[in-house]
Amino acid sequence: MRQHSLRRKAILTFLVSGLIFVWLTTTASRLYIDYVTTNFMETREFSNAFIKGEFAKIIRFYAETDPEKLVTSDILTLYSAVENDNSLAIVFNDDVIFGRVFYSEYASDKEAYEPYVEIFKTGYGDNEITVIEKRPEPDSNSKGRPLPYRRIDLLATSSYVAYLLILIVIFMFFINRILKPLEKVKIAAREIKEGNLNYKIEYSKKDEIGEVFDAIEEMRNELKEASDIREQYEKNRNELLSNITHDLKTPITSIKGYVEGIIDGVADTPEKIQKYAKTIYKHSVDMDALINDLFLMSKLDVDQMAFHFETFDLTEFLQDCYDDFVFELTSKNIQFALTGNVEEPVLIEGDRQTLKRVMINIIQNSLHHLDKAEKSIKITLETDDKNAVITVRDNGKGIPKESLKDIFKRFYRVDDARGSGYGGSGIGLSIVEKIVEKHGGQIVAESESGLWTEMVITLPIESEA
Repeated sequence: MRQHSLRRKAILTFLVSGLIFVWLTTTASRLYIDYVTTNFMETREFSNAFIKGEFAKIIRFYAETDPEKLVTSDILTLYSAVENDNSLAIVFNDDVIFGRVFYSEYASDKEAYEPYVEIFKTGYGDNEITVIEKRPEPDSNSKGRPLPYRRIDLLATSSYVAYLLILIVIFMFFINRILKPLEKVKIAAREIKEGNLNYKIEYSKKDEIGEVFDAIEEMRNELKEASDIREQYEKNRNELLSNITHDLKTPITSIKGYVEGIIDGVADTPEKIQKYAKTIYKHSVDMDALINDLFLMSKLDVDQMAFHFETFDLTEFLQDCYDDFVFELTSKNIQFALTGNVEEPVLIEGDRQTLKRVMINIIQNSLHHLDKAEKSIKITLETDDKNAVITVRDNGKGIPKESLKDIFKRFYRVDDARGSGYGGSGIGLSIVEKIVEKHGGQIVAESESGLWTEMVITLPIESEA
């Protein structure tokens, strides 16, 4: 199951950054509200003085620009609630229409107020309006200034800048988590391109990049395996050419020598000519067998061997093989037997002809190694729940233990001598192994040097429908 995907990481990054932005904005707003609340309580008196000053400016404005409105409109009525709190009085002709308390104080001691008041007079028509305003006195104990609007901008800007910085850090970290692995991928691709198939990349996380790493590693392993197989094929090909050259050169040299003997008159009697001709024929047969085996092996190697699979009874098949060999072997005083503990038919899926070739090669291989006075070859068929087991046992000279693992190699002979003394091609058992494997089975060799050898073939039994 995929974990920690990049898509989930990206979504999580946006969510976290959004939450951080909301948190910063909320915190800034909370701080602003707390500051305004506290500052308002502390500067309330100054704020009232500020409002009074602004009111005086409004009255002065109307007195200068449209004095009639001060009398005819509801402006003064609108501000009647703060009339007694303002050091301002308006006199219309001889009547005080606003700020009676302040005017009474002023009128009672004009000389004392004179340095601190401003008097503005204006008229319209036959009427006259006088505005008497007390200038604000300097106060060294004033408690600060009102909170300017630019402080709000500063808080908002600071929050946004902090959000951007945190977002940049988060995305740099996120992008770095992507770019570093991609750099490894680029290096690995370059190494593979240059032929270094041993360069391994590792990535422990199970995300999309991990899938890319796994795909590249799988590709590298497949390329390396293909390269190893290609090298092994090349090695086998060179070895095969060498072995073919050797095994063909020997009979060809012999044939050439005997033909020259006949031409040069060395074989000067009918008996010698007959002997030379038989020898030439024998080597020709050996070469033909070798060529046939090589042709068969080459088709097996490239999967061009045509197999005709069918379901048949293995018991009857082995009986046919026994019948084919029994006369020839018994005529050579070789004990030949077919035994088994099988009572019911043993059905397998296979190619009769190629399996017949398997039995022929094994039996012929046994024939060439029989060295006892009383020679014997025995075929046994047994079964278990899933497999049929064919055992071909002879009492020949056996195979050394160190050679058992090599006898299925091409051109391998237990005897160090390279000559094909008994006419074998050296690839018979290799062909046997290939055919058995094509049938989904396996073959192993067991032996006691100087006493006996067993070839054990295991084939899967066809399950009943």
